[in-house]
Amino acid sequence: MHKRSLRAALTLIAMAVVLSVLAGCSVGKPPLPVVKAGKTQIKAYQSSYCWGNTCADYADPESMLKDEPAIEVSSGADISIAFKNRSKPSTMTVKQFKDGQPTDVPFAKGKITAPTEKGVYYFGVSAWWRKGKLSKGSTSAAFAIEIK
Repeated sequence: MHKRSLRAALTLIAMAVVLSVLAGCSVGKPPLPVVKAGKTQIKAYQSSYCWGNTCADYADPESMLKDEPAIEVSSGADISIAFKNRSKPSTMTVKQFKDGQPTDVPFAKGKITAPTEKGVYYFGVSAWWRKGKLSKGSTSAAFAIEIK
């Protein structure tokens, strides 16, 4: 009886894995991007996502990070944004938030350019993974920088 129970349990696990792969589901936590200005790591915070069977909505980056320290970055510095250990997203966008309003930020070759005027700036990164027309998951992250 013990072998039969073990075989049934393994069969169920195998079926669950196959169904997840066939459905295009992603498992685990949504990924966070690695954000850097030169050698300076900029902390990215989890924001809204739909990953696996879970979706969550967060506030805008400015509201989320108002009590978190902004990372000092040089005026006009290149800021790289990439997802490590994962396939490249099908689509990725970056927005800057001021007074709750988003503005598109030019994003090319995995980089944005830091503003040149002094102040604290809030950004949101959104990424989507697709296979054809099917979504494999989406995630957003927020980060803050300060130009002195």
